[in-house]
Amino acid sequence: MTTTETDTHSLLGRILGSREAEEFLAWPGDFEPSRSGQCEAIRLPSGTPLQAVAGDGNGGTYYQAGAGAGAGRPVLYVSSEGEGGLIAASLPEALELLIGLPYWQDCLPGRDFPVAELEAEYGSTFPDLDERRDRVTTLLGLSRPDTPELLRRLHTSLSRTTPHYLPLGPHGDPYTPLT
Repeated sequence: MTTTETDTHSLLGRILGSREAEEFLAWPGDFEPSRSGQCEAIRLPSGTPLQAVAGDGNGGTYYQAGAGAGAGRPVLYVSSEGEGGLIAASLPEALELLIGLPYWQDCLPGRDFPVAELEAEYGSTFPDLDERRDRVTTLLGLSRPDTPELLRRLHTSLSRTTPHYLPLGPHGDPYTPLT
């Protein structure tokens, strides 16, 4: 069974069942399934159901949009600062993004930090970054797309945010799109 055919619970279980995967995704990935319950009530304009799957260290939350248990549902990120948007077409693609570009938020349109500089910075902090990426990717049964492909996927997903995937707060106020 490939990760695109698996269910969310099984994929998250593989993360939590592997200390190395869980630690890498927590840092530098900033994706922690154990924080999925620490989120505020949001909804989508379309009424599409949301399932919190992980949180980050800054109070943000990752959600899967749509009904069912499949990992192939789109993934939305909502920050604690009132920004939100679609970041991946599926949970496996979101994990590939977090593994390959743990600094993905610095690659958003309008922020455009030089990827080579970000990679060098993370490489100096984590000298074994590429080896760890390879091991975690293998542990989770994911692929390891190159940087241009990950950026293309991220920007394509972000472009699909408005209007159906732009989160609304508890009082119906729209979040600011991720840019």
